[in-house]
Amino acid sequence: MGKSNVFILSVFSMITLCSLANGATFKGEIEGRYDYYAKDSLFNEQSDRREQYSLATALDYNGQISRDIDITMSVFGRYHPEADKYWRGDVRELRLSYYASQLEVSGGMLMERWGVLEAFSPVDILNPRDRVEDFQGDVKLGIPGGRLSWLLDSGRVDVWLLPYSREERLAEGKDRFRTSAIMLSDAEFENGQNKLSSAVRVSQILETMEFAVSYYNGHARSPYFVPNLDGVGNVIALQPNYARIEQAGFELLWVRGQILVKLESIYRSTGDDDFTGLGIGLEREFPRIGSAKNSLTLYGEYYYDGRESDRISPLTPFQNDVFLGFRLALNDLRSTEYELRFTRDLDYDSTFWDVRAKTRIKQQWFIEASLYKFVHVDADPALRSFTSDSRLAVNVILGF
Repeated sequence: MGKSNVFILSVFSMITLCSLANGATFKGEIEGRYDYYAKDSLFNEQSDRREQYSLATALDYNGQISRDIDITMSVFGRYHPEADKYWRGDVRELRLSYYASQLEVSGGMLMERWGVLEAFSPVDILNPRDRVEDFQGDVKLGIPGGRLSWLLDSGRVDVWLLPYSREERLAEGKDRFRTSAIMLSDAEFENGQNKLSSAVRVSQILETMEFAVSYYNGHARSPYFVPNLDGVGNVIALQPNYARIEQAGFELLWVRGQILVKLESIYRSTGDDDFTGLGIGLEREFPRIGSAKNSLTLYGEYYYDGRESDRISPLTPFQNDVFLGFRLALNDLRSTEYELRFTRDLDYDSTFWDVRAKTRIKQQWFIEASLYKFVHVDADPALRSFTSDSRLAVNVILGF
């Protein structure tokens, strides 16, 4: 079954299930976005338009089918005439959940979030990313599967069974934020795309401390690339390959006065490369700045990743990096916020600036702006293909 047919079938199933629910809450938004790129595209196939426009919509729904069963759904779609695929969308979540006294059972298209860090979560492994919608990986794609949860007095145990692995949505063709000039071929999954993946996570709250341990066995969510060669040895395409991996993870959130101490660590085995990854951070909020309403949050994080630069372990931009940032919330009727994020690679001296602002302009109307700026990334293998992709984006959003 083609990807478009799967999407249509999922939407139809979602509408059918939603029609059975009672006491439902429904919300959504329509977004118009303007992008301005400071430089011409790096690769010939990419769109050469510096000014680009797109439209998107997102719908979220929650309702009860019975006292013990509810339904949650989230669907997203975008029309972008300068993208490689004009239309794209995803059922990010379509989940039926059954609740008993200390038991939860969920199934469908799942959206899961692990981790405590701000810039990047090494432990967050279950959902593939939509790298076209957001190259940093903040936007996820839904993953089909089931979850069984036991609720403890001050924690929980979750078990996931995921019978089908999805590939990441990667930029190609006309898209900006491409990782290579070479075209991509069809993805390959080690032992087959229907090979079962599984995970377990135990989380606990102890007074001023929250921690979790996790284990995942299944396909990696980011691919490595194998060159496809023609008869004379020229590379004609890159094939995304998803290896089978095992990953153990640990998360910690510790409240020390007005400071949050954050930690994530992993140990991953891919068959050809075993490595550790680590992220540690501090966060401090100042609830009153300038006036009684304003609040300022400062955060700093350091990331280390010990993977080898081989074909099995995909590149990561967080191998030896420092991340700093602040968020200023005016806490006014317009919900105005400003944010500055700065990432510095200590190995390659590359820098990524991320500046954001958002405010309400009228009732359900919002405006958001963001600026991505790449500096000295030519020597950084994880970022050098973005050297021409510094971008200003302005979003106008109608919520309903």
